[in-house]
Amino acid sequence: MRGIKARLYRFVYAERFEPFRIKLINGDYHDVFDPNTVSFERQVLFIASTDQNWVVFSYSKINSIESLIADYHGQSATHGG
Repeated sequence: MRGIKARLYRFVYAERFEPFRIKLINGDYHDVFDPNTVSFERQVLFIASTDQNWVVFSYSKINSIESLIADYHGQSATHGG
């Protein structure tokens, strides 16, 4: 889990932020377009969106993290699966 949390830190706190997608082991995904919408807690990650919704999940549920730089169009965080 430490590795995935460290990788998330690098995405969120990069000098030049790039939007990214978090894919969970159940197939759901969460796109992050603003680093200020992410909150790191000890065992879980919170992601907020501009529509007042939020998600929370354990780092152990994360399958992968990937850059969305090629798909970025200025959107806010989206959640889906």
